[in-house]
Amino acid sequence: MRLLLKITAWLAVALTILLTGWAFCFYLATVDEINDETDDSLVDYSDGLIIRKLSGVELPSDDNGTNNTYYIKEVTRDYAMSRPWITFEYQEVFMSAKSEFESARILTRIFRDSEDRFFELKVAVPTFEKEDIQRSLLWWIIGLYVLMLLSVLGISVWVVNYNMKPLKAMLRWLDEYNPGKTMPPVPSDTNITEFRRLADTIRNAASRFDTQYLEQKRFIGNASHELQTPLASCSNRIEMLLDSPDLTPGQAEELVKVHRELQGLIRLNRTLLLLTRIENGQFPETSPVDFSTLFRDSEEMFSEIYQNRGVRVDMDIMAPFIHEVNEQLAVILVRNLLKNAYLHSRTEAVITVHMDKSGFSVSNPGDRPLDGDMIFDRFYRSQSATEGSTGIGLAIADSICRNYGLSLTYAFSGNMHVFSVKRQ
Repeated sequence: MRLLLKITAWLAVALTILLTGWAFCFYLATVDEINDETDDSLVDYSDGLIIRKLSGVELPSDDNGTNNTYYIKEVTRDYAMSRPWITFEYQEVFMSAKSEFESARILTRIFRDSEDRFFELKVAVPTFEKEDIQRSLLWWIIGLYVLMLLSVLGISVWVVNYNMKPLKAMLRWLDEYNPGKTMPPVPSDTNITEFRRLADTIRNAASRFDTQYLEQKRFIGNASHELQTPLASCSNRIEMLLDSPDLTPGQAEELVKVHRELQGLIRLNRTLLLLTRIENGQFPETSPVDFSTLFRDSEEMFSEIYQNRGVRVDMDIMAPFIHEVNEQLAVILVRNLLKNAYLHSRTEAVITVHMDKSGFSVSNPGDRPLDGDMIFDRFYRSQSATEGSTGIGLAIADSICRNYGLSLTYAFSGNMHVFSVKRQ
């Protein structure tokens, strides 16, 4: 889940809880305030009626043009003493002014006159319908919630995006980071403490990676270079021993095995040295290379080498693919991909080369997909790898592509291994 989406979800939940609680409290406060005002008016009205009753002044008519209604009745002492002398309640009463029943606030008061007679006065005044105020309050809350939610989310999106600019810059830097390559400084133009610490951590980690990577490349290059002479010397000595007339057949067979293994080491050493030179940028000369010509030349060469297997190459060149690259390395790239397809194709198989202006692909039939996460790693060998394979051919092809703005990808589709090269 993206950070902004998670923040939005939490804000929505928090606002829902907050506004629900606020609406409940606001409703209770509103009802209490309305009741207070209504009760005050009922008390004032009832005081006037009681004064007029006790003074013998004629009472106003029930139908006096107002919404207030009342009635007075004499009650017994026992009744008067058994009840509170003033109470408030809600009831449905008939309002003569409107000729209908309405919800009303009722004041009931007990009083007595100078003759020690007890009277009960009920005064009613129309009041709000709870359902109406609840409905009205609900719609206002919904409107307020939507407005606040949109406002808060809009402000949050802007604030998060603005304050996350340093983090996004660091993520872009990490996406472009390659050990051993010259990179711009880690973005750290921020006053946010956590982001500055993160930038320092990235800078230190990248420095360690670069150091380890350069030491590894230097070791491989030096070791490969130093091994060339002794390996060649050993190979020559074995060839001289094989020409010795005193050599027995058993000894000759063992020397041939040793010589075969030694030749494999020589090929591996040369390949590692080539890979180191590529990654060290020791092929600076570049020129526009037409890969369609390279494929035709390489196909002609491999068809002669593997003619006994009956493997055929189908060239589907819709348009030449031309890219600025070192021509020697371009030849190695094409030959490694074609050789890989030849070696891992069954007899009488058809290899397909598809090309257009954006890139090319090499496809060969297969029974099961390879490990796409490891196939370009050095020394990775599939179960179907042939004897003598160094496991570095695809690693070299990938390194060439990365150094010249190309991307090499693998896919398994329709029982075909597909290696595609495209411009980045």
